Amino acid sequence: MRDKVILVVDDDPDIQSLVTAFLVHEGYFVRNALHAAQALELLATEEPDLIILDIQMPDMDGISLCNNIRKQYHRPILFVTGTPQSEDKVKALQAGGDDYIRKPFDPVELILRIKSNLRWSTLLDSSEDAKKRSLEFPGLSIDLERMTVKVNNRPVQLLAKDIQLLIVMAKQPNQVFHSEQLYRQAWDNEANYSKDTVKVHISNLRKKIEPNPAVPRYIITVARLGYRFNPYGSVESSSYG
Repeated sequence: MRDKVILVVDDDPDIQSLVTAFLVHEGYFVRNALHAAQALELLATEEPDLIILDIQMPDMDGISLCNNIRKQYHRPILFVTGTPQSEDKVKALQAGGDDYIRKPFDPVELILRIKSNLRWSTLLDSSEDAKKRSLEFPGLSIDLERMTVKVNNRPVQLLAKDIQLLIVMAKQPNQVFHSEQLYRQAWDNEANYSKDTVKVHISNLRKKIEPNPAVPRYIITVARLGYRFNPYGSVESSSYG
């Protein structure tokens, strides 16, 4: 298996040098971009395995850049930023970010986050000729071998974290999961649990698989408890949101 390539997009040369040193030490190949235009130029010729993306940059902010590159890039994006505003975290995840960590960060935590995101991303690229395994529900099909999803027999593009959340719930239909349980299983890390992170990804997932995200058929909100997967694919009048 080839070594993983990580693109670091940050306008601070000191941060670039620091992060690059940690990543190289862990055995990753690193590409560097000091601004959005440079990142887009690199992405036109190469697809890294993961992108580390700053929010505050001079030519285009990271959230706008994320929205831009998500049109053709579906591998993990990890936001690393010094902005303290909680709304930036929500915007970053809504733009298609898979994870979020604030500066100053613990290098060990950064590496753990990267490895966790890459581990799931590797499953998305799996193409081994093993026996096909899938989860089948009315109007929804999840291929566990290829990590792909179809809604009414039409493929839908999902981010890595969204697929992870869907599989966790779909493997145990009707079980109620607290958002912390979902975070623990999908992010493989409970120390940095964020209810808002789970909520944003659930919202993103509903937009992709639900005929009407405002009245979900599959991912049901259970008041004050969490979420559960409805295997019947029909609207439930008693509990949604």
